[in-house]
Amino acid sequence: MDLSIIIPCYCSGNNIKKVVSDIDEALRSENLSYEIIMVNDGSPDNTFEIIDEIAKSRDNTYAVDLAKNSGQHSAIMAGFNFAKGELIATCEDDGQTQVSIIPQLIAKVNEGYDVAAPEYKERGKRSLFRQFGTKCAIAMGNWMIPRPKGILVPIFFVAKRFVIKEIIKYNQPYPYIEGLILRSTFNIALIEAKQNERLEGKSGYTLKKMINLWLNGFTSFSIKPLRLSIIFGMVSAVRGALVGIYVIISKIVNTNVLMGWTSTIAIMLFMFGVILVVLGMIGEYVGRIYLCINKTPQFVVRQVTCKNQTKDSEKDDDKK
Repeated sequence: MDLSIIIPCYCSGNNIKKVVSDIDEALRSENLSYEIIMVNDGSPDNTFEIIDEIAKSRDNTYAVDLAKNSGQHSAIMAGFNFAKGELIATCEDDGQTQVSIIPQLIAKVNEGYDVAAPEYKERGKRSLFRQFGTKCAIAMGNWMIPRPKGILVPIFFVAKRFVIKEIIKYNQPYPYIEGLILRSTFNIALIEAKQNERLEGKSGYTLKKMINLWLNGFTSFSIKPLRLSIIFGMVSAVRGALVGIYVIISKIVNTNVLMGWTSTIAIMLFMFGVILVVLGMIGEYVGRIYLCINKTPQFVVRQVTCKNQTKDSEKDDDKK
């Protein structure tokens, strides 16, 4: 198999057929064999029924049903575990991915790059919330995760098999695909592309899911937040010392100065606020360590469907 394409699916029953059709059209003139692995991420609608129907009607097409919603990145990890191609690609399920450039991404990889991804110059219409979320994610990624200058890897790329084999060694419950790629290689090519308008529906990323994704990024691949807490502590300590010196000098210079409780309460609230933020940050790391020790699975596969075959998946103990 030359190419495996992973599509994480969530509430995409109305879009997924068009996405698969676009992939077929993009690869029609290419001399390569490919498979499509659609992963249903616990969708509450009829998404699995649709991808199940697609998988049963085509060769080299698979429908993977996760037992519960695990998140887009975990769904992609599930797909990676079933991929057999020498090259592995990912694309989104909403039609925003410009799949027509897959051959160009493959060409870049064949030039010697380990990963090829689009650099979006134009993006589809998005809400202010999503624009803000994207900017925050980019800023967080640039600060937290070491990377080549100007390199951002979206959830649409083509990678060599050795990169994916390295990625799936990560079996902890909080995968972050870009971080895993950058942990494996910096040999990444970008080509200019545009992001299409969403075919139908709205993004599945709520504020809670966006925050969880950011937390996955910086708690799994960086200790900079812990170092930042040290800076907070030092700044607060210096500030407290300066305020203390100021109060003492004021009392010595002017014995009539009435020291009220307002300034004391303000300082206490500030200091306790900093302490709670730092403790919360440490607690987030400790909590995730606890969940990792307890081997919380990235995903649980209920079943896998392909043409003329449906079975419960026991592939490598589900490679969770």
